[in-house]
Amino acid sequence: MKKIVLALILLSAFAFVSNAQNEKFFRFGLHANTGLAWMKPDQDSLEYQGMKIGMGWGFIGELTIADNFSFATGFDVNYMGGKLQKIGVNQIYPPDTTAVFSKLTSNYRFQFLDIPLTLKMKTNEINYITYFARIGGSIGICLNAKADMEYSPLSGSQMLSLNDQDLKDQRNFFRANFLISGGLEYSLGGTTSALAELSFVNGLTYQLEDTKSVGNYIMLKFGIMF
Repeated sequence: MKKIVLALILLSAFAFVSNAQNEKFFRFGLHANTGLAWMKPDQDSLEYQGMKIGMGWGFIGELTIADNFSFATGFDVNYMGGKLQKIGVNQIYPPDTTAVFSKLTSNYRFQFLDIPLTLKMKTNEINYITYFARIGGSIGICLNAKADMEYSPLSGSQMLSLNDQDLKDQRNFFRANFLISGGLEYSLGGTTSALAELSFVNGLTYQLEDTKSVGNYIMLKFGIMF
């Protein structure tokens, strides 16, 4: 970790010296996003059950490295989740006291604070439009995790529903993602531009300790850069 921090400091210092005369050396902006989120299972007892609408907002920061290249970071607050089904769960259905072999359908909701660390490559401005691509990753923390759970016995019609279950003891606090995206900026004059970007975020770490699945997100982002 110390080596990574030192490398980022040296990279920023080099960029500052190289671009001291560039009025666009540092840019910042705000964005909002929406898209489709889902959880990809990684164990035999889990089955994918559907997507959820995700949304988020955040701050954008860019440091120019060279012509048409920049280091893009900031922070994103994302609300996402997914739906999974697990077979082979022992559950007690009140007023009975004997556990019954059941299947569990869970509708998960997560709130993440992510910090993207990406390289942004862009074209020269063409008729007020600059096209770009970003590639890299992000690291983040889980701020909140809840689920609506529905237990169904494998034989019989009885069901048990538990809503808004807090998963703070089951969540993995840290996560890592791979990120790739493309988009455009439309010049509004000077260094100000409107931003539109389509991104794919692929989870690299499990979101829950006892449920082996990663979170993926296709997001459409809109923002403004200064």
